[in-house]
Amino acid sequence: LLASANSNIDLDIDPLAAVWSDALTDLCMFVRNAAAMDQSNQAAANSADIVSDIISTIRVTLRCEMTYPEAKKCGAAAGQALSNMATNNKPLQRQLMESEIRDCKSPIESIYLYLLASTNSKTNMAGLMLILNTIKDDDSLSKLLCTTETGQMLAGRVGEMFGESNDDEADEKTMLYVILEEIIQRGHLTLLLTTDPALEAYGLLNALAVYCNENPGSLVCSQIFDMSLLTAIARILTKCHDLLQNVWKSADDTELGDVGMDDIMAAHRSLASTVTILGTITTDIEQQLAVRVLDSGIIQQVIALLGLLSQNLPRIEKASTASTLPETESGLIKRLFMFKCSLIQIIGNISHNNTAAQNLIRELHGLALVLDHMRIDDNHPFIKEYAVVALRSLLENNPTSQAYVSDMEAKGVVQDPKLASAGIQASLDSSGHISVKREASTNTFNVKENSGT
Repeated sequence: LLASANSNIDLDIDPLAAVWSDALTDLCMFVRNAAAMDQSNQAAANSADIVSDIISTIRVTLRCEMTYPEAKKCGAAAGQALSNMATNNKPLQRQLMESEIRDCKSPIESIYLYLLASTNSKTNMAGLMLILNTIKDDDSLSKLLCTTETGQMLAGRVGEMFGESNDDEADEKTMLYVILEEIIQRGHLTLLLTTDPALEAYGLLNALAVYCNENPGSLVCSQIFDMSLLTAIARILTKCHDLLQNVWKSADDTELGDVGMDDIMAAHRSLASTVTILGTITTDIEQQLAVRVLDSGIIQQVIALLGLLSQNLPRIEKASTASTLPETESGLIKRLFMFKCSLIQIIGNISHNNTAAQNLIRELHGLALVLDHMRIDDNHPFIKEYAVVALRSLLENNPTSQAYVSDMEAKGVVQDPKLASAGIQASLDSSGHISVKREASTNTFNVKENSGT
């Protein structure tokens, strides 16, 4: 019946499309219910080649689900039937992975991507359940998913759906995370990020950030974060830096360079997840992992990013005339990248009881950069406190770094506009001490005329 229906109808033009869809729905629901956790019925369905008919039904109905509500309902029932037939059915799981992932000539024609592309959440859930049941506790199929072109596209779509979902309590987001968690635990995430990860992979990075928060132990982190994954993270930081540098290359604060808002949002989401990941894994970091982090180039990129943000995000102090960022597109973008506290925290974490990290950060001018943030900044609450804690880790048991700081000399004084308007000027004497005085030539307050001022 399924084969006959699929071979004799074209739902795009058939005047009885709704009736055919309802009939196919009934057949798919029968298969779905019969195959649920029943291995004898699963075997009977396999021998009758019902799997290929169900797959055909999915393709036929989902192509026109936007036109016919009945077709959308049928696609969900067919997806659930396929998922039920594959549950605890390892031969069928492998067969589907090989035919629809490994040997698929056109990735967009894979039945897995059909299910995830549907506008029906029930169809999406059926596809996610099929993927999870297939790769769970199966290293070879999980690796197949992450190494083939179609599989990487499918895993990327799972990551994209996870990154776009804002409902942390939704069953779909939980299912998405469980799939990505399986990939992370098996060490296959690196295969998806590759050596040149795209900023659009923020969903995968978001899942990794969640995984790190739920599994903060140094042993777990050391096992997951091999050199390949850390190098991929360093490349993410590099891409974020280069994109922001391109955005802010113009002297005109209203221009954004040759970068679109979609790219800027992808960089924001990727960087937010990345600094969360690094902040977690560098807390009480295990020595072997610390060595890998230093060798990966991550610290160089963290310092470069902190320097770039320091140059382009204005420090807002209480005495400043500018209390907020300008209401321009450039100002909006600057508000998206308030990550200076997080970057300073990473620097402090990695340098704690680590002389090699302390020396590297000093040589990269990271120590001076941290010192520069030991001032109030209303745009970054508590940044002074973050800098103080990081400075302690950078200087502890390191005489060279301590001498570096003690040998610093004051070079000049930044004049405050409000104090200057009141006739007060600060200056630096030959011994490096600051003095403040009122200049006679400037405007002074008239107490009689400005009573109470």
